[in-house]
Amino acid sequence: MKIRSQLLLMAAAILIPVIVASGLALENIREAGRQAALRGLRESARATALIVDREVQGSLSALKALGGSPHLENRDFKAFYEQAAAFYQKGDSWTVLFDDKGAQVVNTAVPYGTLLASPPISRVEVVRKVLSSQKPVTTDLGVGSVTGKMITTVNIPAVAAGGRSFVVAQTFAVDYWKKKVFQTNLPSDWITGVIDRKGLFIARSFRADELVGKPARPSLVAAAAASHEGILRYTTLEGVDSYNAYTHSDLTGWTIGIAAPVSSISAAANSAVWLAVLGMLAAIAVAALAVAAFGQRCIKAIESASRSAMALGRGQQPGVERTGIEEVNALNHELVSAGALLDAERKSRQAAECERERLLRNEVLARENAQAQNEAKDEFLAMLGHELRNPLAAIAGATELLQRTGLGTAGAERCIRIISRQNHHLNHIVSDLLDVSRLMAGKIELKQEPLDMADCVSQCVEALRATKQARGQKITVHASSAWFSGDAVRMDQILNNLLANALKFSDPGCEVKVTVWEGTGKAFVTVQDTGAGIVPELLAHVFEPFVQGPAPANRLQSGLGIGLALVRQLVRLHDGDVQAASAGTRQGSTFSLWVPAIAIAGQLPEITRQAAGAPRQRKLVYVEDNADARTMMAELLRMLGYEVIEVVDGTSTLPAVLAAQPDAVIIDIGLPDIDGYEVARRLRADPLTRSIPLLALTGYGQLCDRQAATLAGFNAHLAKPTNSTAIVKTLEEVITAAEVFEG
Repeated sequence: MKIRSQLLLMAAAILIPVIVASGLALENIREAGRQAALRGLRESARATALIVDREVQGSLSALKALGGSPHLENRDFKAFYEQAAAFYQKGDSWTVLFDDKGAQVVNTAVPYGTLLASPPISRVEVVRKVLSSQKPVTTDLGVGSVTGKMITTVNIPAVAAGGRSFVVAQTFAVDYWKKKVFQTNLPSDWITGVIDRKGLFIARSFRADELVGKPARPSLVAAAAASHEGILRYTTLEGVDSYNAYTHSDLTGWTIGIAAPVSSISAAANSAVWLAVLGMLAAIAVAALAVAAFGQRCIKAIESASRSAMALGRGQQPGVERTGIEEVNALNHELVSAGALLDAERKSRQAAECERERLLRNEVLARENAQAQNEAKDEFLAMLGHELRNPLAAIAGATELLQRTGLGTAGAERCIRIISRQNHHLNHIVSDLLDVSRLMAGKIELKQEPLDMADCVSQCVEALRATKQARGQKITVHASSAWFSGDAVRMDQILNNLLANALKFSDPGCEVKVTVWEGTGKAFVTVQDTGAGIVPELLAHVFEPFVQGPAPANRLQSGLGIGLALVRQLVRLHDGDVQAASAGTRQGSTFSLWVPAIAIAGQLPEITRQAAGAPRQRKLVYVEDNADARTMMAELLRMLGYEVIEVVDGTSTLPAVLAAQPDAVIIDIGLPDIDGYEVARRLRADPLTRSIPLLALTGYGQLCDRQAATLAGFNAHLAKPTNSTAIVKTLEEVITAAEVFEG
């Protein structure tokens, strides 16, 4: 039997069980795909329910504020009408004030003084229920007596007058829910519906004009009444066989359902099956081709070896001897005849064996190195997850507490401090990661200026002493003036990393010494601690990315292992160097760096001194589409003494700037209509706005983004998030520069 035949039999023996097992696995793959699609359907329903609860919760917060209005105490309903209209008024939502009899006193859907219709019995019952229970009540779908629209309402007792005289209600037309609830990222053949407690559609993503206010499928209503959430299979009102995932809004009790055609769910599962089938067929085809190619190659190799052996052993032309397995038998027969040649070839074989051993050793070393790198990567990812989850958990907890208790409570200030502190921590982590990436790509540029190393160290130490990390630690500074040319922000980053590292690996009460001096044309800094020390194996790699020593016994492991790598790269960008020294475990560590020193004469430029001063009264136009970010930043700038005009999109910017003639314009890049680059180009093209300073404040912070901002006409670029100090400093610099240029 030929080798090719044996190879084919061997391949068949391997592939047949694989094919049988794959057939059984394909059904499991299909079912797993279907279950994954159904989980996605269920999560979409939960997300929609959260949207409903978010809108209702926002309405409750606004109504609580209106319910405590002093105008209700004074029975000044006209003033209350104006307050309600200004406080919370949208096209599909309005505010209504009921007295304790259920009569409408104020309705912002119509002008004040309009004769309001008598309330229906159902409305009177709702008012009584709210006043008697002193709890919010959300109604099902009904028809408004004033507007004639299909509506739902959120009702709470007014705090004024003891909470027994009035009920404040926020009314939502069905079009409001249509605009707010439906998620745009769902497949086009999925149908989303919101059903009230009576089984009527409040909103529907398909055939809404026809079906809103009509009953939903009885099977869906019954299933929703029986359980809080679930999935059932039924035929939709359009006659489509579908899976429907339903859940309930916690604040309203309404049912939120999302129906997906069975064909759509099955398609996702079947695609996974077909992908597996194609992969299996490809594997069989490749195996067959490999068997054919390998068999042919083996045959030729054996025949060639046989002819060579005969020629070497007998000094004759190679011949072919056919046996049971022709190629193998011929090779074995002729190798015996070539035995006399083995001694001459032994040395060559020994050399080949030595080379093989060398290659094997190299392979083992390479594998160990790859394993070490893989372990370092896993440790880094685990630590990154730990470092990110801790601040995110703190922010989430503080945010939920603020949502539950409000800003006026005793713990609100503590929550805000927690959010600010953890946000700063997240920003520090992301900045370090981006800095490492930019350093490795060679994209960091220094903004160099004359600096005194003693001042840099002093400022960094003072900032660290105010942190929790430095509590119970002693930091001693011995510094003499040592001037150098460097980037103040990057040097602070270098010193902060070295000092924070020394504090992290020192026991409470231990001393960290910082020394600054100048000598031999260099500015020197040493940071010395008496803490955990560095083992010799780690000392040679301490400045490599993602390398960390073991945490001290009394502290948890923290950090990403990139701080010292950043230090070395940033110091080298300053044309200096940094070194680490340690006598071993529990012997402390010393980190020493130097940068070229310079001689200082004269004063800093006038524009720098002007920018460092407090900002005088300025007028700003602030362009930002995110309402929360715009409101917070505008209020912060007003607190800092600026007059701020808010603009929500790019198209409205040029008219606003022409009307205001501000001192500067702050522009977000990612706007909903035209981007910030186009806004800048339009402002630069108009003679009346050409010279106004422009500041880009955006989440796009790469080098290419800064270059694009410069090309578009921006004077400066800041990446989000940033603090008020950086914004004010940059604003004053660009405004002062523009004033100097015009002068």
